[in-house]
Amino acid sequence: MFGIQHIKFDSMTYVLHYKNGNIKREGRGLSFFYFAPNSSIVAIPMGSNDLPFIFNETTNDYQTVSIQGQISYKIGNPKTLADNLDFTVNDSGQHKKNDIEKLNQRIINEAQTATSSFIHGISLKDAIRSAKKVEANILEGLQASPAIRLLGIEILGASILSIQASREMARALETETRERLQQEADQAIYERRNFAVEQERRIKESELNTEIAVEEKQKQIAEKRMESEVQKAENDRKLREMKLAADISVENQRQQLID
Repeated sequence: MFGIQHIKFDSMTYVLHYKNGNIKREGRGLSFFYFAPNSSIVAIPMGSNDLPFIFNETTNDYQTVSIQGQISYKIGNPKTLADNLDFTVNDSGQHKKNDIEKLNQRIINEAQTATSSFIHGISLKDAIRSAKKVEANILEGLQASPAIRLLGIEILGASILSIQASREMARALETETRERLQQEADQAIYERRNFAVEQERRIKESELNTEIAVEEKQKQIAEKRMESEVQKAENDRKLREMKLAADISVENQRQQLID
């Protein structure tokens, strides 16, 4: 009535009530009456936000990679943000402009700027495996960005969900990896077969050495047996000679006795 309105905000909204261009009241979760013709109300959400992003960059071998991730942030200084973007609400508490999208885009642009120089300096294969380094670059770049500080934004964290090559290059990398794995599998099979052949050779060599050793032992046994037989024959001969000599001696003695 007569331009007097009532408006109420929740505890996660920081409110700035301007009257005739000056701040009349400010704070979180305000509820108040105001005179609409000379009032302007700014409402800034204070809760943390998760901002998804996806953008493309080029590696030093001229390949395009798609970087997808998420940035967590919250508004640390609502008055600073209100000086740079328009978060004015109407009588029903709805924002007149969608400057939150503009804010999100600025944050994404800063994240891409922090990432581009790093991606441009590495190869495609290194880029695909560098999610943690990209996270660190984005977080460090955003926290050190003057533009982010001027917006009153506080960066809570950054995470990379995926870094992917183009579809054609991904298929090429899959083929290359598949062939390399197949070569490694073939090499493993070859080494197993070579090991089996080597083991078989060693077994046969061991068997052959065993046979040679047995033959040598049998030869030694035969030689010993032959030596024993020769010695026995020699002993028998000597015994016969001794017996014969004894018989001759006895016969001579008998002959002498007869004579």
